[in-house]
Amino acid sequence: MTAPSWQSRLLAQVLARTARPLGAHLPLNATTLPWIRRAIDRAAAGTGRLPRGTTWEPVVLPACRAELVRAPAAAPVLLYLHGGGFIAGSARAWRPFVAALSACTGLPVLSVDYRLVPEHTIGDATEDALDAYRWLVGRGVPEAGIVLAGDSAGGGLALAVATRLRAEGRPGPGGIAVISPWADLDPVSRTPVPDPFLSANCVAQVTRLCTAGGVALPPPADTDLRGLPPTLIIAGEHDFLRHDSELLARLLGAAGVPVELVSWPGQSHAFPLARGLPEARAALRRLARFVKALPAPR
Repeated sequence: MTAPSWQSRLLAQVLARTARPLGAHLPLNATTLPWIRRAIDRAAAGTGRLPRGTTWEPVVLPACRAELVRAPAAAPVLLYLHGGGFIAGSARAWRPFVAALSACTGLPVLSVDYRLVPEHTIGDATEDALDAYRWLVGRGVPEAGIVLAGDSAGGGLALAVATRLRAEGRPGPGGIAVISPWADLDPVSRTPVPDPFLSANCVAQVTRLCTAGGVALPPPADTDLRGLPPTLIIAGEHDFLRHDSELLARLLGAAGVPVELVSWPGQSHAFPLARGLPEARAALRRLARFVKALPAPR
């Protein structure tokens, strides 16, 4: 791959002077959390306009809402779980990115507005994602025609859903595609990476909030990953959570799962969301190729 574009270098400089210092020094509490959520939603919603012709419809699940971007189809469908550290983010804010993903892959995307911490637990978020999976199956989409996808916390959640389905002996998805997945909530095991976006203090604060009620996600090293479908992991060279991507790739490979880790030089956490970057567009095209290469559902 080529060196980072001037656009990504400029974005890294801006993030290093704004988002990263805020995350490193701003306390995470009941007073600041609403402000943080609004800031993350505005940043995600401002990543670009919806592609021409995009349609979306609200979906009501048992405990949360979701959005089906583009028209419903029999199969395949992307089931997308947004990022935000489990404490922020929404389907509405991620709609521009999800619409771009739908346009790039040519597939409809069900984007889940799962419940957030600390009002709820990561277990609740997992149940919401499973409800979305069941909703698609109930609409006639075969399980093998569903691709679980997500970024950051949503990437970790996608893996949790896939392993939960396998553990329960239920038919799993046809593929998994995750961006900068946050799958290992043990910060002690993470090697610091100079990410211009995320800081160690920011991740530590969010981790404490997510794990306050006990175990939030099963550690990847303690999870049986055998039998999972083909998996694509996209990460940046300067991603603070790069450890999680590399760990997952090693563990999935050791479990016999077809897995590919694609690391972009000079890129930070969840860089594909910055759709103006050439690297972001290339990452979406890479994800689209992965999805299109999956076996057709029977």
